Amino acid sequence: MEPKDDSLRERLLSQLPQPANLPAYREEVTLLLEKKEREVRRERRVMIELWVFTIVVSILFLWMGAQRMGSKAVDEAVLGPYFMGCAGFWFLFALVYFVAHSISRSRLELLKEVKQVQVQVLELQASLQKDGAQTTGNP
Repeated sequence: MEPKDDSLRERLLSQLPQPANLPAYREEVTLLLEKKEREVRRERRVMIELWVFTIVVSILFLWMGAQRMGSKAVDEAVLGPYFMGCAGFWFLFALVYFVAHSISRSRLELLKEVKQVQVQVLELQASLQKDGAQTTGNP
């Protein structure tokens, strides 16, 4: 069995900051995660407001559509399916926004895990360098 090519491993490790910059990197990660969490919270608030709006508008449109469907006038009967279609549009729009928010929340959780692993790798590199310096420095 041949040894695997470590080029991918080396490329990933080269993108990490150096262990000497560990405190600065931790601060940068903390700020990045706080910013992303604020964005997800704001997106959640917008999603809740959109759902409330969708429910109110859909109930209104469905009621107006039901009123028009029973009408004898041709012009009003045509508006019934239109109002019901508008209610369906807003429901689908809110559903798509909900899916987008769920994806954003999942991406944030994944980013947290990745950054945690990166910090752990940096801590391990720093401890290995410190142990290496102690063993070479003390004969």
